[in-house]
Amino acid sequence: MNKAVLIIFCIFLLSCTNPSDNQLETVLTEDTPPQESPADPLVAEDGLRFIIANPLDLSQIQRMSTFRSCIGHDYSGLNTDGEKETLRSMKHYLEPLPPLIGTDQIKIFAPFDGKVVEILDGPPGKGIYISAKAAPSWKFIFFHVIPAAGIEEGALVQAGEQLGIVSGDIHSNFDFALKQFSWKGQVFASPFMHMADSILEEYAANGVTPENIIFSKEARDAEPCLVEGTKNGDALFVGYRDEDFVTLSGLKQ
Repeated sequence: MNKAVLIIFCIFLLSCTNPSDNQLETVLTEDTPPQESPADPLVAEDGLRFIIANPLDLSQIQRMSTFRSCIGHDYSGLNTDGEKETLRSMKHYLEPLPPLIGTDQIKIFAPFDGKVVEILDGPPGKGIYISAKAAPSWKFIFFHVIPAAGIEEGALVQAGEQLGIVSGDIHSNFDFALKQFSWKGQVFASPFMHMADSILEEYAANGVTPENIIFSKEARDAEPCLVEGTKNGDALFVGYRDEDFVTLSGLKQ
């Protein structure tokens, strides 16, 4: 009899101390905070100032075109707000000092620690695509340049390292761009949107600021670039206007 009472008591005790599946689910629901979906790493990269070295020797540059200028050809697409833009140049053309054009003296440098992911033919010279270690979806692109020895696809580079020189066959300018390659598509941004303060200060000392080197979307929409045909499928813009450039101050004369 005593043994039966003991067994009943044990069964009662277990039923009180072990919750059922439904009870356990309720406890977890009440006590465990809801799990947030993982943050999109691309969003985190969008706000980074990962350009920590100047890609140019500013003493060699006479002036540079604004982002969204009407220089050259159409180079446009999604902006950083996910808006589609067309018929504008969403990169920067760079005019070296006239005595340097046609020489092998114009240097280019890695703007961040990263990796050379692609080198493409882009006469004159080549295009070099470098991904940022701190923001791998973003690629800095130099056009019409000659890679230095050892600068090849897969090479790791350090911020400030010389990557090569500008092709001696350019007529008046070369160019650079910053693009994000991801599931969102190709996103176009000005390098000035991702420069560290110390680099922005170098440009500001030469009269170039985000305010005067980035032409707004609204302003370009209100003043479309005029087109005079196409080349390789891209619209060609009319003229070569001084108003599309910012001249560097503090130039060595």
